[in-house]
Amino acid sequence: MAFELPQSKGPVRDLAVEAGHTLGFALQSIGSLFVTIARLRLSLSETVNQTVFIGRVSTGPSLLLMIPVGVFIAVSVGELAGRIGAGGYSGAVVAFIIVGQASALVCALMMAGVAGSAICTDLGSRKIREEIDAMEVMGVNVLERLVAPRIAAAIIVALVLCSLITVTGVGACYLYHIYVQHLPAGSFMATFSQYGRTSDFVMALIKSALFALLATIVACFKGLHARGGPSGVADAVNEAVVIAFALVFVFNTILSQLYSMIVPAVGAY
Repeated sequence: MAFELPQSKGPVRDLAVEAGHTLGFALQSIGSLFVTIARLRLSLSETVNQTVFIGRVSTGPSLLLMIPVGVFIAVSVGELAGRIGAGGYSGAVVAFIIVGQASALVCALMMAGVAGSAICTDLGSRKIREEIDAMEVMGVNVLERLVAPRIAAAIIVALVLCSLITVTGVGACYLYHIYVQHLPAGSFMATFSQYGRTSDFVMALIKSALFALLATIVACFKGLHARGGPSGVADAVNEAVVIAFALVFVFNTILSQLYSMIVPAVGAY
């Protein structure tokens, strides 16, 4: 398959054409991933290398971002709860915000902004050096060789990263609750266990995997269709990050609404 987009014919038409090509590329990439796994043709070495790389560049920034986010949530919740005399219910709010929303979103932002930009830069550089064209001439399936391992690696890292982010965020709120607000640990854990459900954490993992899939597909698409030399690669990276962010927030809203319809909130019976 040739990784080339048609010449520009106007902003509206270009947007429609690129959206259609992106959707087609996404379907082909997901299909290629399942086919390579079913036929045992997935490059394990490339998948492991990409998993290590994505995990190395994403883990540190994610945890460093989640700590202040967790503290900010604890401060805001603690102040509001203290004013209305419900300081003991801070664990319930933390369970809803951290586990239900913040952990998946922070993971998605890191996957799109850090890992996605690195993937787009790598593939874009190969594209402008004509390495992608050379692989196609030699009959190598680019989707199976380059895209599928990156998608698999991103999903694996996202699942692990979401778990680490959740533990970090809840831990930061817990420590603030005890050592800054000087409130009993038992009340935090009681409300957290009451309102924090396993289904919320499972949904956060599903969101993280889906967001990683979206960010990686967009990054791969932009990288493989980069043109115009180094400046074109830079433009492709910027576009990939912005588009991935937009898709993450749209799909997060949709998934959150579907989840609230399927799984009733605690006490809503």
